[in-house]
Amino acid sequence: GDRNLELRKYDVSDAEWTILEDMVFTLKVFKDATILFSADSKSTIANVITTMDKIDDLITTTVVPATARRRQHIVHVSIREALALAKKTMNKYYSATDESNVYRIAMVLHPSLKLEYFKLRRWEQPWIQTA
Repeated sequence: GDRNLELRKYDVSDAEWTILEDMVFTLKVFKDATILFSADSKSTIANVITTMDKIDDLITTTVVPATARRRQHIVHVSIREALALAKKTMNKYYSATDESNVYRIAMVLHPSLKLEYFKLRRWEQPWIQTA
């Protein structure tokens, strides 16, 4: 390139590239969820909880300190902080699913989920019985 343009000051540093890679890693689960629910043939009530669980798994394994739980992918502190806020929002909406039996009924009636999904996710026995 032409060095006279003095564009080098706009180069992305190695540290900035690392943060961008962390963002791509983190946002992939949200992109996948958006694509899933945008497809007419795949969007079902039963998919809501399973997708929320996938997002929550990513957030939990990325945000929770390594001493409490082994991280799958260590991301920049700014990404972890953003994910901690996202976790609060996820918990709010996940709790809202308890307000309606529709989600649990849809999962129990789903041929590939049934009660097994709740057991695999280690739901408490009273919750499984309620479902």
